[in-house]
Amino acid sequence: MRSLLILAVAAVAGCSSGTTPPANDTAPDTLPPVATGDLCVSSDCGEVVELVDIPDAENILFAEDGRLFVSGGQNVYEIARDDAGTYTATPLSAATCNFTGMTITRGHLYASCSDSRFFAAKYGPTIALTEIYRFDGMCIPNGTATGPDGRIYVVDEPLNCAEADPKIVALTLDPNDPMRVLAQDLWLQGAPIGTMYAGQGNVMRFPNGLVRDGNTFYSTDGGTVFSVGVGDDGSAGEIVPLFFESTAHDDLALAGPDGLLVTDFFRGRILLLSRDGELLQETLPGTFSEPSSVRLGRPPLFQSTDILVTDKGVIGEESAPIDKLYLFRRKPG
Repeated sequence: MRSLLILAVAAVAGCSSGTTPPANDTAPDTLPPVATGDLCVSSDCGEVVELVDIPDAENILFAEDGRLFVSGGQNVYEIARDDAGTYTATPLSAATCNFTGMTITRGHLYASCSDSRFFAAKYGPTIALTEIYRFDGMCIPNGTATGPDGRIYVVDEPLNCAEADPKIVALTLDPNDPMRVLAQDLWLQGAPIGTMYAGQGNVMRFPNGLVRDGNTFYSTDGGTVFSVGVGDDGSAGEIVPLFFESTAHDDLALAGPDGLLVTDFFRGRILLLSRDGELLQETLPGTFSEPSSVRLGRPPLFQSTDILVTDKGVIGEESAPIDKLYLFRRKPG
């Protein structure tokens, strides 16, 4: 399914100060409910609004109380808006790291880092991320989500590793201490790169993003968007390809109960898909530079039909003026 060029690029890889700890990372994507028909994911109806600079912007996470967190090449930031309507980004870690995926569970914020460090902090008015674990045998820990069993699932993106080993692992937290990881287990093994022409077969080679709804995970694999279920015993089900095109999809998000929002890193656009893989809407290529993640907005900072997008720009170049958090919303009128 992808050329060598796509193979090289595919794995690219608030106002409120609520104190109630979010329960998990499912509700931030599914609440409030929004039907795909209510969304504008087209350049005909929508426009891009710059919000705030984020060096090497990578991922987006809303908490249940509407607080917004964005990861980037240097830190994880909480995004807030002052009385004048200006958005600000406050770093949450004293350590500098190329942060990737994030999740919230058991009253704590967790963040993966591309150098295999794993950070966490108690969720509260003040959040200070600290390292709590080092991944074992990972190339680039990326997409991160909480599973239905309470474990934290993390995608290993096989970019520029001597021996590529695409997979998804599951971290078990100490029942008595959310700041302690007890075990790292292989949950879904990918196929060696080049074993089959990309886009064919129920295999995984370049996993990147990760999001869950119920007992189903959704992920990206180069030009493919796929789903994989969680069995009653916690094991991984069959990989089900949902959508494919010759490009490099980065992260993705739930769009209400029946849709998926997907970033096209290669062509600089975002897409709206049905859960069975039908392309419903898309922005024009070049709407963004290299969009790395997408999320539906949440009150009080945004409307539930707003779409937040991180633009990474050139990978590793952290001072470009396009490294930002953007808002894509319906044009006035």
